[in-house]
Order: sequence, then structure tokens, then C-alpha cells
Amino acid sequence: MLARASFALLITLAACGGDDGNKATPDAAAPATDAATATATVKTVTCPATPAAMVMSTADNDTTFMPASTTVHVNDIVKFAMASTHNVAPYTGMPTDPGLKVDFGATACLQFTATGTFTFLCTAHGFHGTVIVQ
Repeated sequence: MLARASFALLITLAACGGDDGNKATPDAAAPATDAATATATVKTVTCPATPAAMVMSTADNDTTFMPASTTVHVNDIVKFAMASTHNVAPYTGMPTDPGLKVDFGATACLQFTATGTFTFLCTAHGFHGTVIVQ
């Protein structure tokens, strides 16, 4: 009986096969390119030496973005510099882009690849700002 069970297990394992390294198509379980990232209107990029604009939050107790609104052109890069108690997140009260994200106390550069008005907010304090892309 033990021999039959061992034989059945051996056949099952053999049927599963192994990776011969000659796959013609990608593994179906492999992650594909994230469609949202591939077509994102706002994406995080490496900061250039001279970005088109800069948005910052100043002192930790100040509740404004400076400037509150900035205008740039399509494909321009905006540098965001946040104080430790402020961040940037999409403002859900208006149409915006999920790529508008900068962590608390972080500096990040975002590229805007389409025209529109992109509204963002500090989630801790509720103040908001806009980037207008022409």
C-alpha cells in the first residue's frame, strides 16, 4: 500500500514538470505593467536641477501651500517640498489624479503629462492647492 501511495505521489510530481527555461510566453502569474501607472497623468520622476515650479509647505504650524496655485505646461515637472507635518494627496472633492502623492516631510518631483487643474491637499490639516497645466 505504501508503495502505491509513493508511486502516485511520484506521478503527480512528474506531471507538474519543471521549468526548462525555454518558455515562449511570459508566465501568466507574472505581474503585468500596472495600467494606471502606464497611463498616469501625474507621475513621480527624478528631480531635475531646475524644475518648472516648486510647491512647498513652510513651518510645521503653517497651514498653506506656497504657492497655493501654480501654472505649468504639459510635461513640466513640479518639485514639492513638505514640512514634517504636511503631505500632498489627491483632493477627492474635485477631479484630480491619484499620482499626486508626497509623503510627510518628503521632497518629490511630479511630472504633469496632460492639461487640466490638479487639486491636492494636506491630509492632516485639510488645506489644499492646485497645479494648473496648460
